[in-house]
Amino acid sequence: MMIKLSLTTWQSLLLAITASFVISCSESDDTVGPAPEPEPEKINYFLGIEAATDPAVDVLTPVTSIDSGTVSPVGNGFEQPAWMSFIQGKDQVFAAGYTSSPEFTSYEMVNGELTRSGSFFTDQDIYAIDVVDESTMVLMGSPRSGLSEKKIYLINTDAMSIEQTVAVDFGNVVEDSLLAFPVDLKVRGDKLFAAYYLISASGDFSTPKAEEARVAVFSYPDLEFEKIISDERAPNIGRYYTTNALELDENGDIYSFSPSSLACGYAPVPTTNSGILRINNGETEFAPNYLIDFETLSGGYKINDMFYVADGKAVVRVLKEDETNADFLWATYAPTSPQPLLETGIVDLYNQTFTLLTDIPKGGGGWNGAHLVEESTLYLGVSHSALAQIYAIDVDTETVTPGATVDGNYAKAILSLPEK
Repeated sequence: MMIKLSLTTWQSLLLAITASFVISCSESDDTVGPAPEPEPEKINYFLGIEAATDPAVDVLTPVTSIDSGTVSPVGNGFEQPAWMSFIQGKDQVFAAGYTSSPEFTSYEMVNGELTRSGSFFTDQDIYAIDVVDESTMVLMGSPRSGLSEKKIYLINTDAMSIEQTVAVDFGNVVEDSLLAFPVDLKVRGDKLFAAYYLISASGDFSTPKAEEARVAVFSYPDLEFEKIISDERAPNIGRYYTTNALELDENGDIYSFSPSSLACGYAPVPTTNSGILRINNGETEFAPNYLIDFETLSGGYKINDMFYVADGKAVVRVLKEDETNADFLWATYAPTSPQPLLETGIVDLYNQTFTLLTDIPKGGGGWNGAHLVEESTLYLGVSHSALAQIYAIDVDTETVTPGATVDGNYAKAILSLPEK
């Protein structure tokens, strides 16, 4: 049976449907609203601390904040043997031993907890390191005396295994019995750059020919030796166990620093001034039109460490020294020294300027400077016999903020990992 509706009835139904649709859309719009902001990634912080025990032990210690408070390694973290080094990876941190058969151990975040995840051993002591990406690390080992071959290890950090080992023989000056000793590695594109300096093969670590910057160039990932580049405008690059002698900026340029310092282990001290050189992106030579004579620029300071931050700006640890005082030899390797030497400043690598930061006390140094970069801020560990503290340095504003205090001898590393 067909039901007939009048025109008035049709109009009423149409108005009711339209009103319902408008109300429904309005409610739907109110319900949907703008997309929620993504939650910021949680970052977990850790310090590698030399505990104030006898004998001293190292502890990889989780911390609530590196900006304030006191961090204690007592009953907190993963205890390590003494003389450990801690390395910042992409999504891992590594603890490296200092023995005749060094062990590298990986730690990562698993279900919100720092977890030991794997390890491997190398058959040479490791003195130069580059974390290439989330899955790859390159190491270079070397003897400390004699003229034996060095080794390059290509590491799969996901599996914590050695994928390739290549014996290499470069840079030794046989006629003068000088060993080419590696201080840092940097992978850029299809090249591996290895900074090194010359030491006596007798094992006393004297440096009779240190007036020239030297870098060995290899193919990557094949690790085939290609050539050595050198520059007489600056002395030997880096120092013993530097880890930051070759720094890469956003443009793909590599910057190197040369200490020229007795306190950094150079004996005799090079006649060439402490300086900064550059290897331009895409090139395998030192840029002939770039040199920072740092001693002249800074009024007599020498570089002990250089940490690249952002936009051409790097934090440097610097010192002025009395080179006639034999007590200064290796003086910047004493993190708990009662007579600290190291001051802190900012060098603008693009504009070639230097600013000394007087708000940071002098520090006693260390094997590799404890630091962490976050955007335009560098967190730096500073210590001496009566101090162990973190300082936050904003390189844009050139301001310094005291951070966490360390309840221990000193911070060997400042590390971070994203939450997984």
